[in-house]
This record gives sequence, C-alpha cells and structure tokens, in this order.
Amino acid sequence: GVVWSGDAAEIMWENEKLDYVVPKEGSNLWFDNMVIPKTAKNIEGAHQFMNFMLDPENAAQNAEYVGYSTPNEKALELLPEDISGDERFYPDAELTDRLEVYENLGKKMLAYYNELFLEFKMHKK
Repeated sequence: GVVWSGDAAEIMWENEKLDYVVPKEGSNLWFDNMVIPKTAKNIEGAHQFMNFMLDPENAAQNAEYVGYSTPNEKALELLPEDISGDERFYPDAELTDRLEVYENLGKKMLAYYNELFLEFKMHKK
C-alpha cells in the first residue's frame, strides 16, 4: 500500500514483519513547508516557532519522535546512527534522482482521474 514515510516508521515499529520501500522505478518527492498566512495575527510568534523547529537539536528531536526524515543537515548529525543511516528514510542519490515532484494537471484531469477511480470502485465482476 501507499503510505507516508513517517507513518511507515510507526507501522514498522508496531509490526516488524512490515517494511517500507520506494519502488525501483521511483516515486513522488514530497516535502513539508512552514508558512505564515497573510491573515496571521502573531507573525513574530510564527517566526519564533519556525526558528525553534529549525534549531538543529529541536529538529533532530522532532524527526526522531515523528519518524519523518529531516532535511536539516545539522539535525541529521545529531540523530542516532540507526535513524540517520536508515537508507529507507535517508536514501542515496541513486534513488533520489528517480523521485519527482508531482505536477498539477488541472481540474479537467482531476475530474478524469476521479471518474476512473469511481469506475474502479463500482466495478463488479
């Protein structure tokens, strides 16, 4: 099944018979972002929170807790080797070169994919 890497870490912790792999053909490259909405009322607090989360010690603690990989190089140095050396979550360039950011194909294609999925769900033998 398809699952986010952080969810996979939790699932594998609960059931060691399961594993997390990226298909040899590649997969999507995804990433989280922190943003401040233009309607935010506490912009200074938002900046303080971002700086807190980006601090290497906090970022390492967060990565270890949530199971998601960290892109913070200083935080990566602080992680235990069994985490930072796990190529399933910190793959080498050979694998990451096959990852891609999905492209927004627009509303027409989204509607088409939704129709295909509906057809798949409703199919009876």
